[in-house]
Parts: sequence; C-alpha cells; structure tokens
Amino acid sequence: MNSYAILINTCDKFEDCWLPFFKLFKQYWPQYTGKIYLNTETKTFTYPRLNIISVQNNINTPQQQITWSECLIRALNNIDTHIVLYMQEDYFLKDFVKNDLVEKYVQMMQQHTNIECIHLTDQGLINDKKSEKYEGLFSVLPKQRYLVSCQAALWKKETLLKLLRTYENAWQFEEFGSQRAAILKPQIFGVDKSWVKLNEFEIIPYIFTGIIQGRWYEPVVDLFKKHAIVIDFEIRGFVKDTPKRTLKLKLLYQWRRIPFLYKHWADLKKLK
Repeated sequence: MNSYAILINTCDKFEDCWLPFFKLFKQYWPQYTGKIYLNTETKTFTYPRLNIISVQNNINTPQQQITWSECLIRALNNIDTHIVLYMQEDYFLKDFVKNDLVEKYVQMMQQHTNIECIHLTDQGLINDKKSEKYEGLFSVLPKQRYLVSCQAALWKKETLLKLLRTYENAWQFEEFGSQRAAILKPQIFGVDKSWVKLNEFEIIPYIFTGIIQGRWYEPVVDLFKKHAIVIDFEIRGFVKDTPKRTLKLKLLYQWRRIPFLYKHWADLKKLK
C-alpha cells in the first residue's frame, strides 16, 4: 500500500478540466505512481499510465443532488490510506512537482502522528512561529480566516473528516471549518514562506486557480497552448468578463446564508 493517496476533488460539471489536468499531471509529476482518486459524481475518467480511481459517489441516486461536502466525505471514506494530498481539478500544474519534498513531509506525518495537516503552498495560510521540532515547518496562527483551506495540502484523513459538515459548500467549509478548527485545535502546519513562494519556488507549482466562479482564469490560455491542449474557452468564458453582482443578488446571497449561520453557531456551541 502507498503511504499516501492523491484526491482530486471535482464534480461532473467540471469534466472539461480533467483531460488538461491529467495531461499536465503526467508531464510534471512523473515520479508519482500511487492511487489518484478522482471525486466524480457519476462519470469516469482514465489517462494512460496513471492509476486513476473514479469515485462515482452519487452513481446510485444521480437524480438527487448532494452537497460539495457530502461528495468529499464519500470520497474520503473510499480512500485506503491515512494520509491524503488534497487538490482540485483546476489546479493545473505548470512546472515539475518537488516530489522529494512531498515525500519528506509525508514521512514526517507518518513518524509524528500529531501532525495532522501540512499546507504545501504559501497562499492563504498565515504562519506563526518556526517549529523547533519539525524541520522546514511553521506553526500557524490559531485564529485566522483560512486556517482551513482548499489549497494543496497533506491531511490526515480522519482530521479532514472531523472538520467537514454535510450541508456546506466549499466556501462555507473554508469559512466555518476554519472556525471549527480554532476550537478543535488540530495540529496544522505551514511550509517556510521564506523559500516557498508563488512563482519563485513552489513545491506543487500550479495555477491558483484555473477556474473562478465557473469561468476560465486567463493564465491557463498560455499554459494550455504550450502543451497543445485544445479547449473551447467560449463555453465557460473568462473571469474578466464576469458580470458584476447586482445589489439584489448580494442581498439574496446574505439572506440565503442565514440558515447556515444558525447551523454553524449551534455547531460551534456544541464543540465548545
């Protein structure tokens, strides 16, 4: 059994990302030969010489839409390793992954079971103090907006499951999951940002992120062209063409948040 698995969190409506993702993955991460779990709902996908397992977590009741978190929970429960590298389908690799560093941090998590998460990028997470015990790692500020995020990170599967709630989407998970983590205090670490820096030195170099609000992020164009990846960009359009939200839509969004806020507050009260 491999010491860790990679989970590519996705859904069927992002199927157009899978071919470019795995073509770039094959190009820029040739050392990885383990299992790659593709968290689909009903569809499957394969790519030559990659061990892709399509989870198909909603194939039995495709007419019933399930939440982002419920999909992720089902996928995690299908993974047979305790350590999972979390990524998403639009994290398009743009350079070679530093496989030796990924393996180093996996081994560190195996040897020190109290390490529950290692964020592998310099994005989002705010570091606190350099760890005297774990080489190359920093403790993180316990109360911050993105204590939990969906960027590339190594997770203890059990820890990630404890932070998830079935009724949340990805943005709610980052917002409310961070507040739950501040109470539960899982041992989360970040890499040293003095040398891991976006566009300078990245452990897993990928575009942050390839699709935003359902539209293509413009930097993917040159990346895809470089690798002869053909995409009809007009189907999704580009981020720069996203229409501004009206006041009505903003108010509607806040109104729809109310039930989730009540659930969240009740959940936090139980955790405390």
